[in-house]
Amino acid sequence: MVVNTFYRFLFVHVPKAGGTSVAATLSTLHGNHTGWIAKTKHETLAEFREAIAARLSVQDREQGIDPNAYYCCAFVRHPWDRLSSLYRYLREKRPRSEIDSVDSFKRFIALASMREPWIAGLHSMRQQVDYFTTPARMLDIDYLGHYEHLSEDVSSLGARIGLSLTIPHLNRSSNADIDYRRFYDAEMVDMVQAMFADDIRHFGYSFEERAPSHRISGRLSCRR
Repeated sequence: MVVNTFYRFLFVHVPKAGGTSVAATLSTLHGNHTGWIAKTKHETLAEFREAIAARLSVQDREQGIDPNAYYCCAFVRHPWDRLSSLYRYLREKRPRSEIDSVDSFKRFIALASMREPWIAGLHSMRQQVDYFTTPARMLDIDYLGHYEHLSEDVSSLGARIGLSLTIPHLNRSSNADIDYRRFYDAEMVDMVQAMFADDIRHFGYSFEERAPSHRISGRLSCRR
């Protein structure tokens, strides 16, 4: 997460959705406040809002500072492409040694579908909507951009908060420019469809098309 007191925004970092690149850009801005964020970079908006009162200093409270009123933004990504990218990242970077016992992408998807504990515990295996769902089960975020339109949507976000922003692209996996569909069979497609049903429904994604069927790139406020 990135919290900025000068431009008054919160960036919710959804994993494997271009968030490292977006955060790298936003973190260079004047006004970033690292003292209000959790140790994990993937804190959800609900978790942040629940914890922020305890993180504010006496001076913050006296000044009437309310980060819950800040402009909230996040980016999302095509679920099947995102899972393919996650698997390649785990194989290449090996942040979890358990990946050595998984002999194929299909096996990884099957284990994920069965809620294998070490896979289910990965931040990237949460549905993306979880990162900005309120306790009342509402999706409530001021700007939601798409990984598939990353540069354009980052520029659009910058305009909305009064900045000119350009984006680097960090943490690219080796299959970033490969058609994700080649890694799936029909059974795998259905398993991902079930695991990420809310993301698919809200963000307009389908297996056949990489780009979403509709652009959000603005406020999202609806019941989950």
